Amino acid sequence: MAALGLSTMVSEAVLVRIMIPLLGETRCMRLGLISFALQCVLLAVADSPWYLFACAFLAMIGNLVYPSISSLVSSTVKPEMVGRALGAVNGVKSLTEGVGPLLFGTLLTMSEKDKFPGWPYFLAAIMVALAYRAGSTLPSDLENYTPDLYIKIRPNVVRHASTISEEEFGLLDGSEDVENDER
Repeated sequence: MAALGLSTMVSEAVLVRIMIPLLGETRCMRLGLISFALQCVLLAVADSPWYLFACAFLAMIGNLVYPSISSLVSSTVKPEMVGRALGAVNGVKSLTEGVGPLLFGTLLTMSEKDKFPGWPYFLAAIMVALAYRAGSTLPSDLENYTPDLYIKIRPNVVRHASTISEEEFGLLDGSEDVENDER
């Protein structure tokens, strides 16, 4: 556990500051996802203590994912929406940090008596591979990237996200007015 904690500390304090400017957010996110998938596979087949130290090294690279996603989100939304977007990302992260260990712990308990007790880690690796596939649609260079996001404001009214005002975009601020206008 100390090795994992140390790898996280090194990753967040040193590696993020070197790798993201060097490779960019999208590549760092992909590299981190590959590393995390390899870490899951390695844990699934682990039968001696040295595997855990290899996993600590892979965890160091895997810790590039969240800072990369945060940076991608903040660079692709309108400046006045950055707080909301990062709040949504952090909300999802908090939810997964709460529910994930409960579900994964249940799967590990179920797998204790199996012939292959590491199958939950393979399931995690498959989920990471799906995340990698979803992330592969992101452009490699976000410097000139403008998201093509279209939002349905009302029935039969669809506009490009860059033309929507903050009042029209919010969940409660302005959406009640839009409903009242329709009546």
